[in-house]
Amino acid sequence: MAPPNRVPAQALIEGMRGGRYPFWFPEGAKGLQLDYFVYGTDYTPLTASLTVTNNINIAGDSAFMILSAVIVETDTANTTFLANEPLLAQLSDSGSGRSFSNTPIHANNWFGTAEEPKYWDVPKLLAPNATFNVTLQNLEATNRNVRVAFHGFKIFGFRP
Repeated sequence: MAPPNRVPAQALIEGMRGGRYPFWFPEGAKGLQLDYFVYGTDYTPLTASLTVTNNINIAGDSAFMILSAVIVETDTANTTFLANEPLLAQLSDSGSGRSFSNTPIHANNWFGTAEEPKYWDVPKLLAPNATFNVTLQNLEATNRNVRVAFHGFKIFGFRP
């Protein structure tokens, strides 16, 4: 079975520079400067059976549009990649006060791998100066290192 057809972020940005915008792109942001960017946060370690919230502060010079998310999980020595992610995740934008789900859900619903990112069905816009909260709950009684990254682009000069 062939992998799904994906539009890389850079190709999407180049298309928008040419005036071809997807349906979900904010009307007021059309024509503004775009720049590919990745926001990330690390849980090193994510302690056994604990729930931890990390905050990502969105820069004040631009909004950020999340296109996809990835997760990398290793043992605490960073020598072995772990294939099974026994993690729950809750994502929220404290600036708008909105959670992205009604309850923590399995991390595989939010994150793909570096080789096969999880492209979100509809990208999520975060305002300048927003605080993006990423809460992970380790469901296993084993410490692990977890790194998450949100791929997308900055929209300079846009204020939703």
